[in-house]
This record gives sequence, C-alpha cells and structure tokens, in this order.
Amino acid sequence: MRTGANPAKAGLPAYQSKRLGIATIVYIPSQEGYFENSLEIFTHMIASLRAATDQPFDLLVFDNGSCAEVVAALRSLCDQKQINWLIQSKHNLGKAGAWNWIFAAMPNELICYSDSDVLFRPGWLKASLEVLDAFPQAGMISAQPNFYDVMSGEGKAHLNLTGDSRYALSEYWPRREIIDDFCLGIGASDEIAEPFYKNPLPAVKNQGSGVEAVIGASHMQFLIPRQVARQVVPLPATMGLRRTETMSLDYKIDELGFLHLSTQQPYVFHMGNTLSERLLDEVKKVTGAPAAPAAGAKQGMVRKAAWQRLALRLVQHPRFNRHFVRLYNFLFQALHSKR
Repeated sequence: MRTGANPAKAGLPAYQSKRLGIATIVYIPSQEGYFENSLEIFTHMIASLRAATDQPFDLLVFDNGSCAEVVAALRSLCDQKQINWLIQSKHNLGKAGAWNWIFAAMPNELICYSDSDVLFRPGWLKASLEVLDAFPQAGMISAQPNFYDVMSGEGKAHLNLTGDSRYALSEYWPRREIIDDFCLGIGASDEIAEPFYKNPLPAVKNQGSGVEAVIGASHMQFLIPRQVARQVVPLPATMGLRRTETMSLDYKIDELGFLHLSTQQPYVFHMGNTLSERLLDEVKKVTGAPAAPAAGAKQGMVRKAAWQRLALRLVQHPRFNRHFVRLYNFLFQALHSKR
C-alpha cells in the first residue's frame, strides 16, 4: 500500500542534458598483463577530457564486464562527479553491443565516442565542430587524420561531392611529425608505417569557408550527431571485438549517405596500454600537472625476472611469436569469455 504522495510529483525538475555527450567503453577484466596499466591510462583520458574540452559535456562510461577493483574505481569517480552516467554490465557485450546501448540512449544532440585509452588535446572539439559546420552531411568526424580506409574503397557517400561546386576533392600530405604521432600511438612497425609516409590522404575542401578535412574516420574516437546515431543501431554484436561488426557502423553510415571525415591535425592521441615518459609528458602538457597514478591502479614492477626477459627475447623471433600469439589468444578466451 502506498502512503502519501511521491514528492517528485510536486515539480521536481528533470536533469537537462548538455549539447555534447561523451561516451567511452571500459573493459579491464584484470589488472595484470595486457591490462596492467589500463585503469591509470583511463584516468589520464578523463583528466585530458576535462582539461581540453572548452564546452560543458556529459560523460557516460559503459563498463563492459570489468573486474571488481576497476568497478569500485569507476563508482568512486562517479561519486566524485567525474562521471555523469555509469552503466555497469556483468557481461562483456562487445564493442558493437555497447555502441547499441550508447547510440540508442544518449540524449545529447552531439555524441562523441572514444576508446578508453585516448588522450584529448586542446582544440579537438572546436576543430571537429568546424568540420561538421562545413560539411553538414558528416556522420562521423574524428579529431585525428584517418590513415585507414576500413571500407577498402567501397564507400560511396563521398562520391556525392564530385561535381558539387561547393566542394573540391584533393590530396592531403600530412607533415612527418603527424605521421610519427599516429604510428607511435598504434605501435606501428616500420613495415606498417612505411606506406603512410609515401601516400597522400584523400581530402575535401569547403570552397566557401575554406575548411578542409580528410575523407575517412576512425573507430578510436569520433563525433556523431544524435540523429545519425539513432539510425545506425542496432549493430550486429556476437563477439567482444570483431572487425566485421565494428565495420558495420561504417557501412550503415555510408549507406545512409553520411560522410566519414577527420581533421587534418592530430587533436587526439592513442595512449594504448603502456605508460612511457613520452606519454606522461603528453598528459602533463594537456592537464598542466604531472600524471598521478589512479586510485586502485596496479603498479607494475620495473625490473623483470629472468624468465620474463627470456620470454621477451623469444617473442621477438617470428617462429616462436606465432606460438605465443596462439597461446595468448587461447588463455585470454579461457580466462575471460565466461566469467
């Protein structure tokens, strides 16, 4: 039996979301091995967001089945009002599966998605909005030049710009330091990096405003208008991280006639899973303060045991590397696929 009246009916106002909503997915199933520094890197991401974003925003964190220690750290950040909305999933729904929730639910007019290991630099939002204003047909805008054509030449939406006097298609040759920055972020080998220095990127220019953009966008970080986000879901989601499933986002956006674009300057940096002096210097440049370890983050040992040093030498050999990769994939699935 209900007693009295719900006080919310007396005129309690509902929260009004900001124009910009930023969402990220956190998956840290343990604080060892590959994920040893992931929580600390995630806190650097939040610190850079707060320092480098010059407009109010809502932050949504989708926890995709992290370990108890990481969940506790996320709740603490939520209590500190560093996170507006924290969604906790007991199971890993996959990246595309989490996107289904994020794109269908976020009320913000503009939604920025970012992986949880991305460093934001000042100017990222201004540059992204300039591209959106110059190209209202944009469906995805990344704040870093896009070097990979994930659709392998099958994208068609940008072809609609051909013959339109408002726009001019061209080639963009990034400065060497921009390519260096990208290759460092993805840990590219010399073999993988070589083509980036030899080939231009496809670009487009708004003849009226003079704004230029690279054709293509990255899944690592992008801005997507809400009306576009609502149209692309649901995406297929059967695996934790499957290229064909994440690429379905690109194909849907392209089929709807929206453009994939990115800025010509690198306003975001992929931190990855390894802390380095270079990375900590980057964090300090953005936040203005030395990067402090995250509460609950596990600190790795600097010195490695003899067996670790031997394993590191062996893994560099192609013959042994293949076996290590197979073993790693098997153990990862065995440990984390059914929790």
